[in-house]
Amino acid sequence: MCENRNRQIGKGELRREAKIFWSPGFYKMSAEDNVMEAPVPVRVKGVYIAESEGNSPAPVVLLEDDRARIVPIFVGLSEAISIHHALSGELSPRPMTHDLFISVLEFLSASITNVLIDDLDSGIYYARLTIKSDEKQSEIDARPSDCLALALRSRAPIEVQEKVVAESSISKSDMERLTSIENYLQ
Repeated sequence: MCENRNRQIGKGELRREAKIFWSPGFYKMSAEDNVMEAPVPVRVKGVYIAESEGNSPAPVVLLEDDRARIVPIFVGLSEAISIHHALSGELSPRPMTHDLFISVLEFLSASITNVLIDDLDSGIYYARLTIKSDEKQSEIDARPSDCLALALRSRAPIEVQEKVVAESSISKSDMERLTSIENYLQ
């Protein structure tokens, strides 16, 4: 058993007491609002650095949906670089962690079929990685940054729950204060 969010989770238990989760691509029923909502397909718009007075620069990945809503996901620097490399098709001379993970999945005849960013709680995003091996499909709780890096490498679809998009999307003017991570990597 591992600690996850609000309580211990064992095999077959619900991730959170307040929500019922279905497989990716299906709908989620939230006990808070009792409304069915479809996950929103998104694409990774890019990796940026957010700078503010008195704070260290913070890497942020921007996700965009078909309605041009932008969702910022703050990530660690190494994950930001990994996501940037996946977006630009850059390969490192030796496999990095996310590359190794994909290689292991391929060796085991498994694949990533979906990534879902499904919750935002106190400023922290939560995500699930769906992996298919033979006829078995499993969901794994993971950090959104790792999910994004792996989804880009495996060309798996990325989705965000509508509630999360509505709650966290930023305006185009907020993006003007961001600098591309490329400026920091040169």
